[in-house]
Amino acid sequence: MTSPVNCLRTVVTVRLSGLHLEDVRIARDSVGAILRNEPADLATTATLLTSELATNALIHGDTANLRPGQPPTLVAPRPFSVAVEVWISEIRVRVRGMGSRTAVIRPRRERDWDETGRGLALVEDLSHDWGTDGDHSYRQVWFTLLRRPAAAVPAA
Repeated sequence: MTSPVNCLRTVVTVRLSGLHLEDVRIARDSVGAILRNEPADLATTATLLTSELATNALIHGDTANLRPGQPPTLVAPRPFSVAVEVWISEIRVRVRGMGSRTAVIRPRRERDWDETGRGLALVEDLSHDWGTDGDHSYRQVWFTLLRRPAAAVPAA
């Protein structure tokens, strides 16, 4: 029998075309809508970290995928998906996109004046746990946030 602490309550997956930078906003807003009944700080953290991972899926990787200009555009489509799992004790968000030749992805600690490169450091700092898996055909990065236990209901 499965422990109630580990019971999966909800799973929602959003698939995005990866054609436009607006897909980051769509991913972020989708996670916010899914978590609308969660405490505001938990939902805000989840949307921030989703935004970071969606940005990585679109513009980083083995080759840069951002064409400079006003506004900047993507060089090539990079479809990705965002899955939100709401468990009794935690929330897990998975962003899955194109693969990578890099076997292990680690956060970089950049200098204060660097404009990019802080996404995975934020994920590491703000999540309860995070990780990555994949190969040359796909890459998935995930994070978990702990949910507050529900208040105990006094016995009648």
